[in-house]
Amino acid sequence: MRVQVPVHTFESFRYRSYRFLWASTFFSSGGFWLQQIVIGWLTYDITQSAFLTTLAMGLDALPILFIGPLGGLLADKVDRRLLLAGVLTYQATITLAFAAVVWTGATETVHIFAYILMMGMAWVILDPARMSLIPNSVPKENLVNAFALNSLGFSATRLAAPVIGGAVLALVGPGPALVGEAALQLAAVTAALAIRLPKIDRGKLRLSSALSELAEGVRYVRSQPVVLSAMILGVLPPLISFPYVSGLMPVFAAEVFQTGSVGLGLLMSSLGAGSVVGTLLLASLGDVRRKGRLITIAVVWTGIAMLVFSVVRSLEWAIPALMLVSVGMMLFFAATSALIQSMVPDEFRGRVSSLYALTFGLLPIGSLTAGMVAQKWGAPLATTIASIVIVVVVIAFSLRTRVLWRAG
Repeated sequence: MRVQVPVHTFESFRYRSYRFLWASTFFSSGGFWLQQIVIGWLTYDITQSAFLTTLAMGLDALPILFIGPLGGLLADKVDRRLLLAGVLTYQATITLAFAAVVWTGATETVHIFAYILMMGMAWVILDPARMSLIPNSVPKENLVNAFALNSLGFSATRLAAPVIGGAVLALVGPGPALVGEAALQLAAVTAALAIRLPKIDRGKLRLSSALSELAEGVRYVRSQPVVLSAMILGVLPPLISFPYVSGLMPVFAAEVFQTGSVGLGLLMSSLGAGSVVGTLLLASLGDVRRKGRLITIAVVWTGIAMLVFSVVRSLEWAIPALMLVSVGMMLFFAATSALIQSMVPDEFRGRVSSLYALTFGLLPIGSLTAGMVAQKWGAPLATTIASIVIVVVVIAFSLRTRVLWRAG
């Protein structure tokens, strides 16, 4: 007798608004990963500096650290669909302007940093708006699946865009690659405008009450031990993982694996391949009951895989090691987002999402540290140290407080 096990992989696609939200994520993410490959290669080509390259790769998160909660407040008070479309339009406009500068051949480091910071201003609003729209688009029991599929859109483009971007860089240069990024952002705008959700009275946005409403969001998070614990653990990827893997990737490509832009694209795409595997696995599981345990195990997995990547010296071994790193990262992000959003009432979703996004504001600090360590001791040793720190910190945190471990 055969036992049929239900597979929930694409369940959330039954909902029209979620399909268009997913499409917007897909196109926007494609533009982001294309940007990463161009910025990484362009910065290292101009500066030949591991420090400046790593800093450039993480600088777009800096605005989140200073004004991140304001984006969450907007997501709680303004039509999230129009907010999403407006921010994506801004990104496309900025990218086209930077493409024009690059195409003239007059690009300097200051131009790159200015572009990254201006794009980072958009992420302050973009992420809370998009994350808050997911629970509005699917029932609560589909949240794990919906967030996993959302990560799949991010991951699938992470697989394809770097390879395509590396080829475009090699064939025609960074200018046309940036134009391609802008085209993807405009496609994301079109998809966002196609989302249809019931009107919700979110009250009025008043500057006089903005600070008190932001403080209300902070108090809510502090009153929820599970949400607070998940956010604390969320500090690790942007501070100790991303900067030592994605941020140092151009350095690994040039100095360790001695490859060009196409090889860099393959390395970045291997992260995308691992993300696809991880998100498909999670999406197929349906509503995971022990999300807290999955979150903790995923971070430990990531640290161990980083250690493996740091000691290999060939592309053949680096690619599967990076896939394992990315599987852990995506399991962590999808499970954490689903856990938080399943517990938070709708009127707080934007502010809580932006407070969680504050962890990504630490990325420039992580990038600064990674660049300094790599400059002094080399990228492999820097990543080795980071991987050990991640595993030790997670184990110590889990032993000290078990509230996240027990969370469902």
